[in-house]
Amino acid sequence: MKPFNQFVQGVIEDLPSWPRHIDAVDLADTANVRSLWRRRSSFTGTCEKSGRASPMGFWLTERPAPTEPTTSRLVMELLYPDAEADPSEIKATEPVGRSPRPSQTIRIKGNKPNEGDLTLTVSPERVRVAGTPAMWDTQAEPVLLAVCQYWRFLAIDAELDRLTELAERDVGHAAMAVPDTLLERQRLLTTARAVRTLLLDLPHFMGPLTDPHAYCTSDRSVQTYRMLAEKLHLEAWAEAIDERAEMVEDTYACVTEKLCEYRNFAWGAFLEITIIVILLVEVAFSVLTYINT
Repeated sequence: MKPFNQFVQGVIEDLPSWPRHIDAVDLADTANVRSLWRRRSSFTGTCEKSGRASPMGFWLTERPAPTEPTTSRLVMELLYPDAEADPSEIKATEPVGRSPRPSQTIRIKGNKPNEGDLTLTVSPERVRVAGTPAMWDTQAEPVLLAVCQYWRFLAIDAELDRLTELAERDVGHAAMAVPDTLLERQRLLTTARAVRTLLLDLPHFMGPLTDPHAYCTSDRSVQTYRMLAEKLHLEAWAEAIDERAEMVEDTYACVTEKLCEYRNFAWGAFLEITIIVILLVEVAFSVLTYINT
């Protein structure tokens, strides 16, 4: 089975109790875990909590509910059908990305009488899933994939906000290199490296939109994921992310180019000045020698 499907099977088997919560911790800034989404391989790193990793770069931990408040910023609540809530009850506690995205409610219809329906109420910080355990067992795969991708896009938007703000401040370095450009060389290169890292990750995080079969084990899961992706506007969101990332990339491509040019110019000027100084010293020494003789 694929790593993600192994994760889903673990979610279904580990905690048969109902209701329960799934906490998500972002691994994107953790060292040595990028193979999780870049190679779609099993997670080989370590984490303080028990749980499993998703291909969208989150460490997911299941716990019974009710329980003590979680420290995780992203939470999925799995509830009985009669616990379905008004979408207005689930609100973003703080802005995520450029602006808070509105709560959305999506209903997934069951194929069998004993399954019932599954209702998702999705917001930037919390997702509420109301339905029967039987329905969850059949829909956990596409739901977890779509929700984690939704949360990943939020994190990417927030990172692009940060990089865009830096790009606006550094646009002068992209237009014309100045002495301050060399003084800020390390910071500029660090930011440019962060941009390149993000660009390398984007195709992997957007992969399910073009090839959901690589992440789902059945046609039903694929159909459910595509429906969720359409309802959550993930494809249009991905296009907007691509456009924003391209603008930031162009800025720092110019910055690194100007930085390289100015560094070469500075080194050339330094060598020329050094040669002139050496020649002047030799001339002065020759003159002093002539005078003394």
